[in-house]
Amino acid sequence: MSSSAPARILVVDDRPSNLKILRMRLAAEGYQVLEAADGPQALDLADSASPDLVLLDVMMPGMNGFEVCHRLKARHEGEFLPVIMVTARTETETIVKGLESGADEYVTKPFEILELLARVKSMLRIRRMYQENRSLRRQIAVRESVAPIISGSRAMARIEAILPQVSARASVVLLTGETGTGKETLGRCIHQLGQSGRFVAVNCGALSEGLLESELFGHRKGAFTGANEDRVGCFEAADGGTIFLDEIGETSAAMQIKLLRVLQEGEVVRVGENEPRKIQTRVIAATNRNLEEEMSLGRFREDLYYRLNVFPIELPPLRQRPEDISLMANHFLKERTAELGVSTQGFTPKAMDALNLYDWPGNVRELKNEVQRALVLTPPNSAVDLEMLSEKIRQCDESRPSPLLGSLREGIAVLEREMIQVCFERYNGNKSRMAQHLKISRGTLQQKMKQYGIG
Repeated sequence: MSSSAPARILVVDDRPSNLKILRMRLAAEGYQVLEAADGPQALDLADSASPDLVLLDVMMPGMNGFEVCHRLKARHEGEFLPVIMVTARTETETIVKGLESGADEYVTKPFEILELLARVKSMLRIRRMYQENRSLRRQIAVRESVAPIISGSRAMARIEAILPQVSARASVVLLTGETGTGKETLGRCIHQLGQSGRFVAVNCGALSEGLLESELFGHRKGAFTGANEDRVGCFEAADGGTIFLDEIGETSAAMQIKLLRVLQEGEVVRVGENEPRKIQTRVIAATNRNLEEEMSLGRFREDLYYRLNVFPIELPPLRQRPEDISLMANHFLKERTAELGVSTQGFTPKAMDALNLYDWPGNVRELKNEVQRALVLTPPNSAVDLEMLSEKIRQCDESRPSPLLGSLREGIAVLEREMIQVCFERYNGNKSRMAQHLKISRGTLQQKMKQYGIG
């Protein structure tokens, strides 16, 4: 409910005359009115139209108002959907039962329309305050949790800029990038910006096909040996929230068919059952594989790829954003010292130079582990020095030529080679895109690649 859009009010009553009166009065106040004549219709409308408030009659045939209210509150847990119950019964027992089912207000018939409108306005104001508070808490949580991802490079700044739109609009997101680039952390960020339910992460490459099926979809007691009780799968556990499918490129052909069904139908079937169960879950898939290449080789389904590739985000490796290394290293050091309750003096210039020179094949994960390891070896109240770093990083510092040493020609050659190498990795050897990025001709690029032994 934005400040500019009219609030949506769902009116639930089995009498057409009551619906008509309330529709006219509420519309006259500028509200958008939704109407339902029974409980099931009300629940469907609440799911599809996202009302800001519900006016709910108690006495209805079939599913009464108490049951409708209970289900509404269960389905919209965590978002405060106010429900005002309306009934002709004034017994204390009825009022208590309504409040126990989750009602926020209670109005008895016959009522003064001005009184009802005042309560509607009051409940909508509380809902707006709740939403603003929740939005602020999410922003704070995201800022605290994604510092290792949101950093100083242009590449990551572009990703940061689109996160609000992705979290608000995308129900399926595909994250690609090398191992350790922070795909799960970015997935959590997207979830925290836009979802109120749970974030459930599953590593699809770490489980056998049988275990993965049970993990994702759940199972019925007795479905297979060892299934001693009913089990809710991760898709159901993430209903109303986000499921993060890591290493989706490792899944088998049979599993890909099952995942495709979930994306197409919005439902899951537990192992050992036949009845599908509806879910509303954001799917964030991640992989370090080139799925287009896997698709061309027949190892990944084309239809599943296009279902997943609705909103792709590629996380660049750390070597392609060297300006992030010092920011991340300092963040990880500060984070770890706070956890351990110790203090340090940061990094010495030599140690930071070595970190900046290393290529980080393991990306952000490797950097974080290196910082934690170095901290263990660093005396209290001291700076992390070069000697505290791993041998491979120290060797890199000692052996790698600096463009600031030697002649100007040698320095330019070192930088030129590094730029071409970075482009080669970024564009997977596509010479046309490399030449376009470097603003040189394709022929010049080929000559320099041969000169520097690249590709």
